[in-house]
Amino acid sequence: MEDQHQENSLQGLKVLDFTGELGPYAAKLYAGLGADVIHLESPAGDPLRRRGPFYKNQPGPDSSLQFLYYNAGKRGMALDITRDAGKEIFLQLCADADLLFDSFAPGYLDGLGLSYDRLSAVNPRLIQTAITPFGSVGPYKDFPGCDLTCSAMGGFLFLAGIDNDKPVRACDDQAFRMAEAYAAVGSSTALLFAQRTGIGQFIDVACMESVGMALENAAQYWDLEGKNRRGRGTEAGSATVHPCKDGFIAIVAIMGSNKVMWDPFAQWMQEENIEEWEAFQEDCWIEPAYRKSKAGYERFCRIFERFTLQQDKLTLYEKGQAHRVALTPVSDGGDLLANPQLRYRDFWKTIYHENLGGEVTYPGAPYEFGALEWRLGDPAPTLGQHTAEILRGLDYAESEISALAKEGIIHVG
Repeated sequence: MEDQHQENSLQGLKVLDFTGELGPYAAKLYAGLGADVIHLESPAGDPLRRRGPFYKNQPGPDSSLQFLYYNAGKRGMALDITRDAGKEIFLQLCADADLLFDSFAPGYLDGLGLSYDRLSAVNPRLIQTAITPFGSVGPYKDFPGCDLTCSAMGGFLFLAGIDNDKPVRACDDQAFRMAEAYAAVGSSTALLFAQRTGIGQFIDVACMESVGMALENAAQYWDLEGKNRRGRGTEAGSATVHPCKDGFIAIVAIMGSNKVMWDPFAQWMQEENIEEWEAFQEDCWIEPAYRKSKAGYERFCRIFERFTLQQDKLTLYEKGQAHRVALTPVSDGGDLLANPQLRYRDFWKTIYHENLGGEVTYPGAPYEFGALEWRLGDPAPTLGQHTAEILRGLDYAESEISALAKEGIIHVG
């Protein structure tokens, strides 16, 4: 059974995760596939532990829902690498690791004498992936950064706005998540190279660049046409959001001058016999300029929303699908938990947390493999939960572990 599990997972792959608010999702993707991931943090604790929301709104180092999700399936070790004994332990961990993720400020590890050259000297096949706001080199490398600054400087905020309205920030830390996804993919490529050659390498992932990858053709719009591309939120029927009985729906009834796309929508409105349905038969709706005009947008909303406000999201979705109209509910958290597609695919996973005395539900696998097995794993570690266990694996005696704990070099949970 053990051999089968190893064949169907990344068991045997050893990953060190020395990240905080930025970076933890990258290592989580490896933990979900069975890699042995050790989440390293200082004895003071990962800053993400102090970030809400918290389980039952009770702040505490072990109740941050973000920390619990991003670090599920990992083992935890609290280690002070600013002190010589801590550095030695860190080097021992790196000597046996395949991959190290870190989100320290550029140059921080170098200043501690733990540069990649030092780490690769003890393990030539080690891959170190640094995830930082602006990268490890360049004029911005020492600038402080957060998700908001990376989203703003990378162009994501501007793209999300409409016309001359102020830019809009996407919910949660999307810039961080983009960088972490690229870090995971880039690290996988480097791991494959290391397996073939025995040569590790340093990977530099910048949030700002990752955000730039999400802008599609916005930069090319400016380069080729001198236009700053933004959202289409006030072009009638072209990716617009409208209220309904129990929330909102989004509709793409037409793009450009595509009459073939508009006709099914107009036919649907006729079949529903909504007030003023005849208006949607007019040729003016095929012209983007009219749909973008204040008069056109307000007219569309007035007529269409008379209908949507009498319907719920699911009914509108089903009717839209039946008429081949691209309409979709705008889901909230409750909708997602109840979504029949996600439930059928067993997407949501629930873990009982003994220290919290309750269950927490998390998103499950971000992908489905044919052979590899994904699992959420054990609950995220409490501070220093596995410190002693990991040190025993490095052949430290109990007396040595106790001495290190008393000196504050480690924290044993």
